Amino acid sequence: MKRDNQKAKIVIVGGGFAGAYCAQALEKKIQSKDAEVILLDRNNYFVFSPLLIEAGIGEVEPRHAVVSIRSFLRKTQFHMAEVERIDPATQQVHYHLSGGTETRTIDYDHLVIATGSVPRLPEVPGLLQYGYPLKSLIDAVALRDHIIQLLEWADGIEDPIERKSLLHLVVVGANYTGVEAAGEFLAFMRRAARKFKNIQEEDCRATLFELSNRILPTLDDRLANYAAREISRHGTTIRLEETLTRIDADHCLTQSGERIDAQTVIWCAGIAPPPLVAASGLPTGPRGYIDCAADFRVRGYENLWAIGDCSLNPDDAGKPYPPTAQHAVRMGAHLAENLTQVLRGGATRPFRFTMLGSLAALGGHRGVARIFGLDFSGWFAWFLWRTVYLLKMPGWGRRIRVAVDWTLDLLCTRDDVQLGVHQLREHRRNPPSGPSSPA
Repeated sequence: MKRDNQKAKIVIVGGGFAGAYCAQALEKKIQSKDAEVILLDRNNYFVFSPLLIEAGIGEVEPRHAVVSIRSFLRKTQFHMAEVERIDPATQQVHYHLSGGTETRTIDYDHLVIATGSVPRLPEVPGLLQYGYPLKSLIDAVALRDHIIQLLEWADGIEDPIERKSLLHLVVVGANYTGVEAAGEFLAFMRRAARKFKNIQEEDCRATLFELSNRILPTLDDRLANYAAREISRHGTTIRLEETLTRIDADHCLTQSGERIDAQTVIWCAGIAPPPLVAASGLPTGPRGYIDCAADFRVRGYENLWAIGDCSLNPDDAGKPYPPTAQHAVRMGAHLAENLTQVLRGGATRPFRFTMLGSLAALGGHRGVARIFGLDFSGWFAWFLWRTVYLLKMPGWGRRIRVAVDWTLDLLCTRDDVQLGVHQLREHRRNPPSGPSSPA
């Protein structure tokens, strides 16, 4: 609701796909004299998540897999900040600037919550200390560094059993991220292993755990079965209706008590709403996601909206839309239209969207794809995967950079070197105790 004789203030919390594309659409629809748009995010970039694993395994330069918010949004005010709490009663957002501690507040006329999600980490002993989530760019590059470290260690070990234990990847969750992680990181490890004298490609293997009775549950049976056969044929063991109950530094335990020797557990078993949702006392559904109407309004509020992974947005059948990038992008654009109508005194429209397709890379230039109801598999599906996501990258400059990365990767020998991110990860998880050493 616009204040008298003042511009409406629209605050967007979260600069991922949903928030950034909402702001971009508002830039095109709303005149600066009518409203100001302010976006808050802890990072000054958003990750183009379909290329996250590609950045991790080195097929794309990591900085080419992120999009600068300031470059993407030229008219939106941006603050690199950590939001502490949302207060709908006073219509204020409490935050502090990144690197600072002083709490600040910002008023709003309309608030868009697009905070995304965080990895769902159940209370499995050792998960926080030894597990590797795969949600951020740091996660992906740290995992790559870790795998290279294991290759270096394994090359100096004579015992073949111990060597295979070091080179065993365990992945939990057979969704798109989990299947791609198992296929792509194993292919990366096997390719890198060719440079080590004492390691054979067959020493590198993966085990994929999934609680349900099949992998890739949103794909039809034919494509899911093809994906299962392909990753199995290239060194991944699939274990369905099973998960882990404990993770240690050099092994993990299954539900049946079986010991699995491995020093790498990649956790891809679902997502959860960020803590900010609960901290702000917003209305939520059964799993803690923000409960919204079909036009994205948070239930019980006229000027509070939520989109993307953090929200529960129902389709015509009352089922929530899946947390995918293609849904988030279109949610952002649709909400911008609804906000424009509200500011002009018009009516909002419910969001309706049919998924255009699904794609998954399986490693070794193979993939599965369902596009406009047509199924593809093998090399052509992998080619489609790259083509579709290349065209979806924001800006021609970034598309050219990614295309060059892929071309050079095919033509030139890759340098499989660490980038030092694993050291940062270990420092954050296990900070040094006692006084620091003098410089």
